[in-house]
Amino acid sequence: MPSATELPVHGGLLERELATLGLHADDVLDLSVNVNPYGPSAAVIEAIRSAPIDRYPDPTAWKARLAIAQSIGTTPERIVLGNGAVDLLWTLVRARLSPGRVAVVVEPAFSEFHAAVSAVGGRVVTWRALPNAAFAVDLDAVAHAIRTWDAALVYLCSPANPTGVLVDMKSIARLARDASSTLVVLDESFLALSEGADDASHPMPDNVVRVRSMTKVHALAGVRVGYMVAREDVAASVEHARPPWTSSSMAQAAACAAAGQRSFVDQSRIRVLADRDRLSLEARAIGLAPLESSTFFFLIPVPDPRAARARLLERHRVLVRDATSFGLPGFIRVCARPAADDERLLSALHDEVLR
Repeated sequence: MPSATELPVHGGLLERELATLGLHADDVLDLSVNVNPYGPSAAVIEAIRSAPIDRYPDPTAWKARLAIAQSIGTTPERIVLGNGAVDLLWTLVRARLSPGRVAVVVEPAFSEFHAAVSAVGGRVVTWRALPNAAFAVDLDAVAHAIRTWDAALVYLCSPANPTGVLVDMKSIARLARDASSTLVVLDESFLALSEGADDASHPMPDNVVRVRSMTKVHALAGVRVGYMVAREDVAASVEHARPPWTSSSMAQAAACAAAGQRSFVDQSRIRVLADRDRLSLEARAIGLAPLESSTFFFLIPVPDPRAARARLLERHRVLVRDATSFGLPGFIRVCARPAADDERLLSALHDEVLR
């Protein structure tokens, strides 16, 4: 098992851990990652297979940026393609945050933005949503933190990870207008597979940077594709802050194909939200208390999430996310899967959490 210094800060399978347990990745039911279980689509798979791997990819990813821009009604100069959302967040911080400047992070949240700020010598100020308030985000309090600390950046997610809580887009836009000298980084990695999918078309002020994950929505975890929508000078600064060829030919081909897959995404959203509703009901039926979520992952309170994760993996070959790394030591996070996987998960949870 991982030592205290090797505990995962993200979901997903760790090859060293599996080898220690004598497990193979194909034998594990992985509910620790939030990836569309119904993808990738046939069109995206074919695009990846057809991608030329014997020549360099376009360092500007022009075709992919153009396809994405056309699909969302903007210009390619406002699109940055990345090696997943992580690449974009880290590069944005390098490009836009000076050492000593403050970034406000709305937590609990994906940890990489916080890590990126620390890596460049920035100062992280956190505002934290609490379980006893249903993890609701108080944007007035966030705005106060921005003013108090003269923040250069603010990071928030909608839906939030790991809580699945949506943040009102009109309120985010108002916060951005009131803090016009601050860059508002809005992580929408799970928005397309949530009840708030229509929020993607809500207009935002020019100081809002929207980050989206094709990795999650189109099940491209092994290829890794994300994109950023930003005003042109911000997009250009991100491009200039990184080396060329940060996205492969396969990733660019996948992005081109995925940009035209609106029907696939719509159908996937219907399916994963139905999976969430069913699994949540089944979990309650056996005595668990899953939290409400707008998307297809949700939190479950457990007494000892680290031990629960370890036992579930070792004894049942089921992997869940220990939410301790989000600052939530009393929870695990699970991602809903097709109905065929429910019995295996629920049986494991019953044996290792409820007994």
